[in-house]
Amino acid sequence: MGHTIRQVTAVMMQVQDRVGMLHEVLCVLRDAGVNMLAIASQRKQGTALMAIPEDPQAVRGLAQQHGVHLQTRQVFLIEGNDRVGALCDITKAIADAGISIEDIAAISAASRYAAVITFADADLEAAAKALGLGDDDEEQ
Repeated sequence: MGHTIRQVTAVMMQVQDRVGMLHEVLCVLRDAGVNMLAIASQRKQGTALMAIPEDPQAVRGLAQQHGVHLQTRQVFLIEGNDRVGALCDITKAIADAGISIEDIAAISAASRYAAVITFADADLEAAAKALGLGDDDEEQ
């Protein structure tokens, strides 16, 4: 299918809605050497950040140092060569398994794409199976 799928840990935090807040958070992560695989911000009902760090433990440690409360959840990170309909096979497998997608974000650049898909916690195991991930396997 030309893509990889990984189940990864995302961290979520509520932050103040003010100019420069995202910059401050990103600089703290950069200064600690934490690489982000993805990050998204949402300004509905308070400002929330969702980040997928390469090293979730490092982010947990930084959050403790700075007195920031984090929540974590498992999400699926999909990366592949971009083409028309790149996510069709993936979304078909999910639909065929009778699973609802909670949220999805995707982007294409330089002939590659990446997508982050979230599911209700109760659907994680079934989603992993539908996406072809086994108990020992993190990638497809």
